[in-house]
Amino acid sequence: MPRYAAALISALNFRCPQPEVLRALDDSEWQRLLVFGDQMHLTIPLAQSCSDYFPSWVRVRVERNIADNALRFQMIKTTYSEIADALKKADVDYLVLKGFTKTPDYAPDPRHRIQSDIDLFCPPETVVSARDALSTLGFRAQHGFDDMPWDHLPPLRRKTTWIWRGNAYDPEMPLTVELHHSLWDRAFARCGPESMRCFWQRRIARGLEEISFHVLSPIDSLGYAALNLLRDLLRISIVTSQVYELAWFLHQNSRNDDFWTGWNQMHDDELRRLESVSFLLAQTWFDCNLSEAAEAEIGRLSVGTRRWFESPATSPSPMGWLRPNKNGVWLHASLLESGVDKREILFQRLLPTRILPVGAAIANRIPNSSPTDDSTVYNYARYLVYLVARITYHMRILPITLWHGVCWWWSARS
Repeated sequence: MPRYAAALISALNFRCPQPEVLRALDDSEWQRLLVFGDQMHLTIPLAQSCSDYFPSWVRVRVERNIADNALRFQMIKTTYSEIADALKKADVDYLVLKGFTKTPDYAPDPRHRIQSDIDLFCPPETVVSARDALSTLGFRAQHGFDDMPWDHLPPLRRKTTWIWRGNAYDPEMPLTVELHHSLWDRAFARCGPESMRCFWQRRIARGLEEISFHVLSPIDSLGYAALNLLRDLLRISIVTSQVYELAWFLHQNSRNDDFWTGWNQMHDDELRRLESVSFLLAQTWFDCNLSEAAEAEIGRLSVGTRRWFESPATSPSPMGWLRPNKNGVWLHASLLESGVDKREILFQRLLPTRILPVGAAIANRIPNSSPTDDSTVYNYARYLVYLVARITYHMRILPITLWHGVCWWWSARS
């Protein structure tokens, strides 16, 4: 890691924080730290615990960010209220995932965490009705319904003239809505729970300031947070704040025996096994305390899984999606028992044959634009750039990934 990123992670360590290392950074390193912190959603959490170690100009900048983020949260609440009314009129039942529901268990204040979208879960049989209800508010997908084989529909956005101005906390930055129809994509993962219908059945009502909503129960919220992090870890799109928030929860609840007794009872062996992978990542990066139950589950992980975190060749970096790689394929293989599943995952990830259609690719690269806004020739020119970039990336990363796999395999055998 660059020195500024290592300093940020060290300062946020739970058991032995080292905020004093921030004093050694010069102004150029602080500039890079702030960009990194914004991208990984850790700038404000760092300020909450270590602002005494900030240069004065950094403190002023972060105070402005917090003020902007507070205005943004007000916009989020207003938008959510509109969405809730539309879904109620359409008689669609749902629950809210992530975002402001993380308060207070994973983040003390919703104004101190970045939120770029509103995630809702609907049972598969009602998710299309939910999409249609939101379309009356102007929320529409920017590309075709079947273009993205994920656990949610293509993101829904309102048409806007907003443009990026370099402020990650811009109160006017438009929100997207993601309608989830699955809490865990077993078809992709080839492991984990067959069904998570019980999570839906155990949902509870909550309130935050003037808004009310349904969420997963506290134990199931932990399960979803861990599974969501693992999914992103396997798919190479991790945001470091996901790990920090999980570490926060684990550290704060390490002595909550009643919680962990319920966790053992409500989540089966396979579900706890996958959750413990994310627990291990949280402890590895942020050195949080863990409960005896969590420690025990980590201890039951396979040697290959634990070696993946320990081997310098495959150990994940807090740089997250800023340092893309395919090392997650070896972690994925370590979680599978079937040789057939392992081979299929390796071929799918190392030699991908599927590419995004034109609309999906453009919407991914330019999130707040719509492919329908531009000419066909211009869209296909952008698509060609996308194809060249993807092919170049896969050709460059394949030999490195294979070598890292050999190192990981040898470490596990040893």
